[in-house]
Parts: sequence; C-alpha cells; structure tokens
Amino acid sequence: MTRTAAGATTGVAPPVRRGGAGCAPGADVRRGPLALWSSLVLAVGITTASAYGLSAPDAYRDLPDATVLGARAQDVCSVAVAGLLVLLVRRPVLSPRGHLVRLGLLAYVAYSYAIYLTGVPMNRVFLVYVAIELAAGAALLDGLARLRGAAWTRVSRPLERGTGWTLVGVAVLFALLWLSTLAPYALGGAAPDPEGVGGTAYPVFVLDLVVVLPCIAAVGALLLRGRRIGGPLAVVALIKVITLFTALWAGVGAALVTGEPVHLGPDAAPSVLLLVASAWLVARWLRELHADRRRFLRPRLWE
Repeated sequence: MTRTAAGATTGVAPPVRRGGAGCAPGADVRRGPLALWSSLVLAVGITTASAYGLSAPDAYRDLPDATVLGARAQDVCSVAVAGLLVLLVRRPVLSPRGHLVRLGLLAYVAYSYAIYLTGVPMNRVFLVYVAIELAAGAALLDGLARLRGAAWTRVSRPLERGTGWTLVGVAVLFALLWLSTLAPYALGGAAPDPEGVGGTAYPVFVLDLVVVLPCIAAVGALLLRGRRIGGPLAVVALIKVITLFTALWAGVGAALVTGEPVHLGPDAAPSVLLLVASAWLVARWLRELHADRRRFLRPRLWE
C-alpha cells in the first residue's frame, strides 16, 4: 500500500525504475553489451595482429632488430591480456575490483596499439590495429566515465597520500626525462634519439607528454586532495603501468635468451623501480578498496 501526493491510500505499487546496461536498483551491476562485445573484438583482433606480427617477416620492416624483438615479445603479452579481458567479462555480473582491473588492461591495449598505429610502418593488419584501438578506447572511456565515486570506500590516508605523491612524482620524472631529450633539439641541438618512422616524432614522446603523464598527475592530485574517485582511478593507472612495463621488460628478456644485443634507454632503471612499486601498491589497494556492488557504475554514460 502506498500514499498519493494528497495522502490517500492506494493499492497500486509505484513503478520500479529500471537502469540501463542491465542494471536495476537493488541488484548487482550487470555486464553491459559493450563490455562483452568489446572484449570479444579485442580477443579476435589482438590474436590476429599478434599472429601476423610473430609470423610475417615484414610485419615490422625497417625497424631495428631490437625493436622488432621487443614488438614480438609485446605481441605475446598482448595475447595474454586479451585472454584476461575475456575472462573478466565471462560472468553476467561485474565485480567492482574486476572492473578496475579490466580498465587497467584496456588502458594498456589502447596505449600499445596507438604506438602500433603511429610508430610502425604500415603493414597488412593496419585496419586490425584500428579496430583494436576503437574497441579498447570506447570500452575504456565508457568504463571510466560511468564510475560513481560516491560508491567507493576511502582507504587509509597514508596509502592515499603515498600513492598520490608516487603518481605525481612519476609524471614529473618521466616528463623531465623526455624533455631532457627533446629540449636540446628545440634549442638547435642534434635530433632526439629515438625517432619515429621516417623522422617523425617518437610516438612514446607524444602519448606520454600529451595524454598519459598529465592523466597520471591528475589522478595523483585527486588522491592528495582526498577525492573519493581518486582511489579507483589510481588502481586503473597502476595496472596500466604494471602491464606496460612487464611487456617492455619481456622484450629485454627475449633479447637475453636469443643472444641479441640489449639496448636500455634512460627510462630502464626508473621503469624497474616503478614496476615493483606499482605491483606493491596495487596489492594494497585491491585489499583495502571496496565499493557498493549495486552502485559502483552509473547505468548509462549520460543519465
């Protein structure tokens, strides 16, 4: 029995407001069609692109041997990531922490294949790279934009501040590292090393300085200011860092196994420290961070 606005009693129950993307009030967040189909597209696309990269002799033509070996090692890692993405959406109900892990993996895929699109000579799977980038980018933006900050718990303040300063420090360190290579050229010095294909800008410089490092610094600032949304975003950023540097060091491992010369850039030592620190921080965050399983995602991108 319910009451009308005038106070009268009626036997008609109020209508239940249904949420989008398979989400209803009082129920766990269900997997939407974008999560499922994007994961399937990525699994097929990454498997296809990686098989071509590993088997075709001209997949990475005109690139140094060390770069080709690193790209093929990354292809193997990307296939493993594709499998994890499918595994994380196999059930119709999403878990909050599983969703964050998935977003971190999507960030790795979007970053990696943006480099393939802009830093590798065009090959026969270029359109597959395009499909991978579109699927990963759409799923990542959708998953990030629909996060509901108020549904996530706060963790200990020392963990928030420690992670915040770590992320800000990482952004500043790598920005200074890349600028130390680029600034002399801007002032009349020699061309920066490495360069992109055909003398274009190295894609890592572009992606890091324009997108990744500002985003990492922004997440760190959110944590330092005690914003609740900073926690889940930090997990996404840290998982992206772990996945990316694991793939990069897989290339170094492959070079050591095959006897190829190993060329370590100026970011080698910082990347090892960052990989270890990020793994430790992610373990802490996944242990302490919790969310309302019914509300951690908005049902639609625009409600």
